[in-house]
Amino acid sequence: MSSVILLFSLSVLTDSVLPLEIQQSPPHQLIQPEQEETRLKCHHGDNNYPYMLWYQHKAGKGGGGPRAMELIGLLHYQNPNLEKNFEARFNITGHSKRNAELVISEIKPTDSAEYFCAASRHGASSPLTPPQKLKLTPASNLNCVIKRK
Repeated sequence: MSSVILLFSLSVLTDSVLPLEIQQSPPHQLIQPEQEETRLKCHHGDNNYPYMLWYQHKAGKGGGGPRAMELIGLLHYQNPNLEKNFEARFNITGHSKRNAELVISEIKPTDSAEYFCAASRHGASSPLTPPQKLKLTPASNLNCVIKRK
């Protein structure tokens, strides 16, 4: 049986100049068998932020420079809206004003990336448009490595 090692650290984006405390878990590292489900949790207690967005940022192919951050989807209250290329194995659950989770089913080494949680006051014209002003804090890493026995 193969195992996948998942490493996490905190990363939060907000569209405000005022600090918004957002907590993300699990911290640091998870080890679990490949093909299982993993959950990244994000929490904030400010009712002025009805949108919670999740982004994925992968390293460049072939050891090249970083690739652009890619929107996974957003949660508006209890209504998730995922980008097409993430619909198969990714989901966003919970409530955008309290606790939300990014759920990745059947994890694979190709899921290795930095994952960012964002809170926003506005959904803009399209619900999947990222906020214009962002405050970036340290990255949330998800590293998937197959461990063979």
